[in-house]
Amino acid sequence: MDASTVDIAVWNIEADGGRDSERRDFALDILSQLGDGGPDVVLQQEAKHSREQGGRLMHATEKRLGLRGFLAAPKPYVDADIAAAVYVRPSMFYVTEQKPCAKPWWLHPCHVQAYLGACPVPLNFVSFHMCFFDADQRLTEAGWLATLARPGMVTIAAGVTNSYPRRPEPTALPVWENVTDRAHMVQRTYLDMDGSRHSDTRPDGTLIDAGYVDLARHAADHLDGIGAEALAATAGFTKPLQGGPQRIDRGYGAGGAAAALEHVEVIDNEDTRAVTDHALVFYRFNLSHLQRVLTQAAPALCAT
Repeated sequence: MDASTVDIAVWNIEADGGRDSERRDFALDILSQLGDGGPDVVLQQEAKHSREQGGRLMHATEKRLGLRGFLAAPKPYVDADIAAAVYVRPSMFYVTEQKPCAKPWWLHPCHVQAYLGACPVPLNFVSFHMCFFDADQRLTEAGWLATLARPGMVTIAAGVTNSYPRRPEPTALPVWENVTDRAHMVQRTYLDMDGSRHSDTRPDGTLIDAGYVDLARHAADHLDGIGAEALAATAGFTKPLQGGPQRIDRGYGAGGAAAALEHVEVIDNEDTRAVTDHALVFYRFNLSHLQRVLTQAAPALCAT
């Protein structure tokens, strides 16, 4: 923890690292070493076992990282009750509300509203995992996220999009006629009016059109010393039959949050791959700049 920054980690920890395993402990080791004393916020996906036994794994994570944890609302169907989680540093954020989200999501996102110190405008944190099998469902989920980009709202939403950026990037999109996993091809594409299939970039386009900023793209375009490394692939490293690595884990900011961004790093190494099949994405925000954003948004919020 650096007193001048707000450090946010976004990580899909495959199957929650297991109920009791060295893999989960290793994930917490990696998180605790981020920045200067660990992150201030963790947005986790696949918190599959964190609800069990009274939230035992969630509470263990809280203790290890010095954070306060929240889980997405339960799903009634066991096969789809794979929670998303938000962890925040209680000495930095005062959580006023955890807003339960159900429809229209395949997996419920975790949405926490918190105040940063004495700032008059709350900051919305959303950890999400978009549907892996249905492009139209992902588009609907992106539409729900757009409700948190209304004037006066400040939101940081991040997670697994299971889809692609609309703008061209250093990592080329899959050439679908060459992808041998045809089920994956169907899941990651959509049909147009004449029956042609296209890579699913619509969720990203929806969020950008609604006023969100892709934080990694912002860093690559505007922050000194970052460049294309911020746009590195985050998943698909061991899945050549599905078209190879792609940047499907993305973070978005609305309401001016991107103006406080200082650094973005995609952490993909031997250690992270020992834990999960997704890279860890690390965002650093300037504390005073973020406070300014959460103060200046107040007039717009009142006007709305």
